[in-house]
Amino acid sequence: MIHKKRTIYSAGFVFSLSIALMSYINSSFISSFINEKMVGLIYALGSITSIIMLLIAPKIFRKIGGYRFLLSVIGLNALSILLFAFSQNAWSAVTMFILSFTLNILIFFSLDELLEISSKNSSIGKTRGSYLTLSSLAWIIAQLGLGTILGGFSFRTIYLSSFVIMLFLFAISYFGLNHIPEPKYDRINIKKYIGEFFKNRNLFRAYGMSLLLQFFYCWMIIYTPIYLSSYLGFSWKEIGLIFAVMLLPFIIIPFQMGKYADKVGERKTLMWGFGIASLATLSLFYIHSHEIWVWAMLLFTTRIGAASIEVMNDAFFFRHIKPENEEFVGVYRSAPPIAYIVGPLFAFVIFNFVPSFNFIYIILGAFMLYGIYLSSTIRKNDA
Repeated sequence: MIHKKRTIYSAGFVFSLSIALMSYINSSFISSFINEKMVGLIYALGSITSIIMLLIAPKIFRKIGGYRFLLSVIGLNALSILLFAFSQNAWSAVTMFILSFTLNILIFFSLDELLEISSKNSSIGKTRGSYLTLSSLAWIIAQLGLGTILGGFSFRTIYLSSFVIMLFLFAISYFGLNHIPEPKYDRINIKKYIGEFFKNRNLFRAYGMSLLLQFFYCWMIIYTPIYLSSYLGFSWKEIGLIFAVMLLPFIIIPFQMGKYADKVGERKTLMWGFGIASLATLSLFYIHSHEIWVWAMLLFTTRIGAASIEVMNDAFFFRHIKPENEEFVGVYRSAPPIAYIVGPLFAFVIFNFVPSFNFIYIILGAFMLYGIYLSSTIRKNDA
């Protein structure tokens, strides 16, 4: 079982490397086909599709097993990335982006469930911390590579690199996870398990905090690259360096925080994380200069808060479910697509009323303040 867990760690690293190369350029690439202020609506469409598939996924997962499910979504995702890279018009670009976006969510869901099957409840914080640390390391490597590749090549080169990495992920999963055990899954209908999820106060809290965090990621991923490149004049090489520094907390914080969660619980760290993320995000509104290290350090600070929230909230959630509750994992992982529906639609409305693009940081920072209250409602015997 330890060997399988390490394989899942490796799969998480490779998967993160592939999507990290694409994530911060997707909005800019799509904006070459459509108006930049409409890009968020495409993310919203992808998110709606993802939610529908997350509701269906547990039934497919149960029927064909986690191993075959994972291989299927990885293979389809590799194909969608390849087709996205060679899109020649808005219709094909949008269609392939939505497909890839949805399949990424399903891969996240599948790896989450396989890791839960392979983990002991007593060390779930350490397990999630290790998994997130390796995944975050991939994001940093990708951002450093992003600036180098885009310095001499095009967006298409990035997508082709991601395609090759996705094929490598398929090979790791095919040879390394073929004998992973399958628990006896619960058999309940969609309406019932969604109702049970939100009736559980701990799962409800975990979902709310995850939704706030994913809303934060949504706006940062879609609009910060556009703001830095189109409004402040940063080159992609500079942006890659800024993002690499920004993501360092995700390899510094999760492992130690995960062990801390196993010993004392998650409540105070979640409150602290939301506070840091909120204040640092609010400060971005006041920075108008083309200074690499100013932006790098402020974004780094926002991610200190976000990294703390992510590992603690995951530990809190997975501590309160069983391996056979794969349907609850599906509900929990619907937070990113929900955020990518609400976030872009809300931003689209905001852009019609605010005088400048950077007002999104004021509003986002204010939203994150609510997380302090939400995490404070966790009781000591809940954590």
